[in-house]
Amino acid sequence: MFGIKDIFTTINLLGGIVGICLCIEGEPYYAGVSVMLGYLFGDTLDGYVARKLNSANQFGAEYDTIADHLSHVVAPAAIVYTVYKDTHLLPHPWDKVLAGFLAACILIAVSIRHARNIVESISYKGVWTGLPRTVVGFLAIGYCNSQFPSHVTGGWWAGVVIIPIVSIATLSYWPYPNHHFKRAVGGHWWYVNALVWAFLLITLATIVFARAWTFDVVTIFMVGYTVGAWYSLTPEERVKHRAIVAEARAAAAAAA
Repeated sequence: MFGIKDIFTTINLLGGIVGICLCIEGEPYYAGVSVMLGYLFGDTLDGYVARKLNSANQFGAEYDTIADHLSHVVAPAAIVYTVYKDTHLLPHPWDKVLAGFLAACILIAVSIRHARNIVESISYKGVWTGLPRTVVGFLAIGYCNSQFPSHVTGGWWAGVVIIPIVSIATLSYWPYPNHHFKRAVGGHWWYVNALVWAFLLITLATIVFARAWTFDVVTIFMVGYTVGAWYSLTPEERVKHRAIVAEARAAAAAAA
């Protein structure tokens, strides 16, 4: 069952494992780097390799799901806890309670979303229902390792609001288009493709010329996707998605 495609999934998984180990060592910044590298050299390639080699199977799909959950949910939650337990926003031991609460928001919300989406089988090709876990995880990683919170008064408190909000967003039924989205003629609008390229190029430029601000760039683009991705769908496409969601929820309720 284990094939070439699954090697790339393993790279993604290792990014999360190393990230968690680095959190234990008190290195949340490099933990974030590890997760991002695992995503770049693993998660972005496993599906592509599976399609090119015609080797996609259920094992690979399940393995990828587990790897994504650890690397894009568990590891980011560990980073959030590692960072927030030392911000001293509250007196000890409430600072650690707050850090645990923020980490739990991510873990519980995304886990519920995963279970819900199995029971309520919502199928709209190219559109995620609820904010995808990768965006939740990367936004959390980006914010916790960015320059913004430590340079702006109340910056760390802003994260106390943002992290629960994106956790709620992942439990929503809002439509979030992904890279597989296709229309009868063409795919995404030109400005969506331009934003994707802008994210890649600006992030690369920041890594080369202003590495300390890399996670700020990641945060800005993740917030932009969270707030505005649905806008790239037409009103008709949003209506169709709502109808599919309503049908799936009704079917799940009838089977319960």
